[in-house]
Parts: sequence; structure tokens; C-alpha cells
Amino acid sequence: MTRRSPLVTKPRLTGAALLVLALALVLLWVALTARGADAPAGDGSSPGSPASPAAGFEGVAGTAAVVERVVDGDTIVAEVDGERERIRLLNIDTPESVAEDRPVECLGPEAADFAKDLLSPGEEVRLVFDVEPRDEFGRMLAAVYTEDGRNVSVELARAGLAEAITVGENDRFRPDVQAAMEEAQDASRGLWDPDGPCSG
Repeated sequence: MTRRSPLVTKPRLTGAALLVLALALVLLWVALTARGADAPAGDGSSPGSPASPAAGFEGVAGTAAVVERVVDGDTIVAEVDGERERIRLLNIDTPESVAEDRPVECLGPEAADFAKDLLSPGEEVRLVFDVEPRDEFGRMLAAVYTEDGRNVSVELARAGLAEAITVGENDRFRPDVQAAMEEAQDASRGLWDPDGPCSG
């Protein structure tokens, strides 16, 4: 007598199983999206204004601004919420290049040019604030982040074109700027080059 092998059937997804699978995929997508929206240094919002979406800014949540021009290494002019604002970059001091009452300092023009390379007119950036949103001259005080997530203050310090400083209680970005400045010092870059133009 010949035995027949048992009939093998392929399992089929029922409507309920498909619904559960679709729901799981949606929840996974929501979780991954929410994880990417975290700011590197807090919520990034300015006092009294909501944080902007982080899409395209490497997870940096902050206030959107459009660069109008770079004034010098540590100051820019940008449009913020429809207003033209002068913005002082937090936690750095670059050599002077445009002050009317002070001479051009060593590597001042180079610091300004470096900032211009990072911040082109018309480019969108994110501003991230600290304790004090303005200085005594009425300038906004903010860290400026490029679309690829770079803090311009840190980049200037790493290039050896800025010193790390703290003004008032605004020390939120000081550790990163300090570490970048020490990296430049160790590598003898820019202001720290013993054979450079500022060594005398």
C-alpha cells in the first residue's frame, strides 16, 4: 500500500495579521524619527519661541535663521523671524578685523574669511541659545549651526582662529569650544603657531 505524504500548505497572512504588521512598521518609523530629532545640547529653542524641526540639520533643534552676511569671525547678520538681527557667536573671541576704533588684529581677516566659507549669504542655519539671549549692545547671543550639524564657534576654535571665552552665564558651548581650542594649540594651528604671523 502506497502512503501519501501529508498535504503541505503555505501559511497565509490574515487581514488581522497584516494590520498588526502595518501597525508595527508605523511604530518603528515613529520611534526612529523621534530619536533623530534630539538636539545635541538641549531643546535649542530661544526664550519664548518654539524649537524648529530638525530635518536637514543633523538633529540640531533651534531657531531657524537665514544668513545675510558675515561681519567678522564672531559676528554675523541674519534674518530671524522676519527681523534683521546682528548675532554674536557664543563662547568664542576672534581677532578684530572691522572694528572702527581698533586696528586689524593678526589673523582677523583670516577668521572672517573662514566664517564666510562656512556661512554663505542666503544659507539657512540654526541658532541655539543659552541663558542670556542678548548682550549689552543688543546683539543676539547664539551658537550658530550649519546644515550639516557643525557649530561654527567650534570650527573656528579648531582652526586656531578663536579663543574660548565665557560672557556672563553663557557657558553652554564652552566645553566643546575649549576642547577645539586645545586641539588647535596641541597642533600649533593659527594663533598658536610658534612660527606663525602672530608669534611675535
